[in-house]
Amino acid sequence: MTIELAHPRTGSRWPRSALLWLGLLFFGCATLGAWFLIHPALVGGRYYKVGFNQNTYEYSRQILPLFIPYALALWAWRRGSRVSARWLLGGAIVLHILVLFAPLPQSQDFYQYLFYGRMQAAHGANPYLLPPSTFWADRWFPWIRWSDQTSVYGPVWMLLTWGVAKASLGNLAASFVLLKLVILGLDLAIMAMIVQSSRDRSDAAGVAGWGLLVFAWNPLVLVTVPLGGAADVALAAAFVGAILARRRGRTGVATLLLTLGALVKLYGAVGILLHLALVYRERGWKVFLKHAAAAGALIAAAYMKYWAGLRTFSGLFKAVALTDQSVTGTVQRLLVPLLHDLGINAPQHASEIIVRVAAGALLAASIVWALVRVRDERSLWYCALVVLAAYLYLTPWFLYWYTVAPLAMIAVLPRNRLTYPILVFSGSSLFIMGRWAKLENWIWQTLVRYVPPLAVLARSKAPGIVERRPNGGRAVPIPVPSTPALVQPKAAAR
Repeated sequence: MTIELAHPRTGSRWPRSALLWLGLLFFGCATLGAWFLIHPALVGGRYYKVGFNQNTYEYSRQILPLFIPYALALWAWRRGSRVSARWLLGGAIVLHILVLFAPLPQSQDFYQYLFYGRMQAAHGANPYLLPPSTFWADRWFPWIRWSDQTSVYGPVWMLLTWGVAKASLGNLAASFVLLKLVILGLDLAIMAMIVQSSRDRSDAAGVAGWGLLVFAWNPLVLVTVPLGGAADVALAAAFVGAILARRRGRTGVATLLLTLGALVKLYGAVGILLHLALVYRERGWKVFLKHAAAAGALIAAAYMKYWAGLRTFSGLFKAVALTDQSVTGTVQRLLVPLLHDLGINAPQHASEIIVRVAAGALLAASIVWALVRVRDERSLWYCALVVLAAYLYLTPWFLYWYTVAPLAMIAVLPRNRLTYPILVFSGSSLFIMGRWAKLENWIWQTLVRYVPPLAVLARSKAPGIVERRPNGGRAVPIPVPSTPALVQPKAAAR
């Protein structure tokens, strides 16, 4: 285990800071995880309780301090300090398994997944057409929060939850464990792919260690994936798998994985769209049509069980109207008194329309920009990150687990301009200030959540897609370092 290196810039001995900060991070995560796991048993009652009052940001104040040693570990790694990738992988697995079966302390969406599966397995119902409240007498019903919301998840995820509910034979605890094991499998698969992605790069151990640190040790990932069981981990696994498949020339596998990702969550469709655009530019119309037809056939097969025309997407149409503490939600709230002063009737409704039209136009513009800019594999993933980042900022309904897929991607990609902004956003997105119902708190909270990543982006000197030659020459790719750590070759070899 290498824990002391020459400083890459001054040549002086660098303290064992990466090991120190990782030790503090492990202790903090393990302590919080043990509290999540053990505390319910100490307060009496059943271990798994109905969580109507569990808020998405309920324990954010306890989670946020963990980003201090995490940020310092990243900084130390960037400066040249190292810890063996095996230790990083083992420590991450311990932390992720520790919280795997703890009662859900924040979002209750995991129970929503299970109930959609229950609706199919026990009642033969279509979760895209009937709201959960239709089955209010079901004994699983008290565990969910969105009783009137039809499914907003893709058919692949709904088929998975159906299988889990079917296999559990009506036992809620068994279904909880089964779906958590599926989540763990996806989680471990991402870690394995992070390690695998480093095999064909110089300083493989350093690259693998950086990727594990970025994803598996991130406190947001810990509370979102093994603890919260967010479906976004499936999208993250699809993206990372596609990145590896494309590197190895397996374009068909990438098409399959990216299509499956889009069938888990709709915003994942950016991956398959950009991938198909690149297939067209690389191989022409015939190959493009072949891959597009395969993707279309998979989509049709996945929706076959649920299809009911546009009614299939009623849950998505309803979710579009939702607004929370996002940056666009803040803008929408600020517009209401302004529109009222201007004499606009129904200013709340007018504000909703203005914000959604503007946000939708900007998001569409980012997709068009990405489709135009995709020219090779590196630009494919960078453009995908740009669109995903735009979605994080523009969606009126933002939840911090939307960052799981971008985090997994930057864990296996060479460092670029979005690497550090996404890392900063993973911490700042958890910030919560006082009573958010107060407009002043809402504004300050939005600034703290969304401005720091933009500030980091503005100062970033990492490469984007291409650079222009000074004499008006053709655009040429920027060489991207093989390891995110900015170390000299001699330092990295010690």
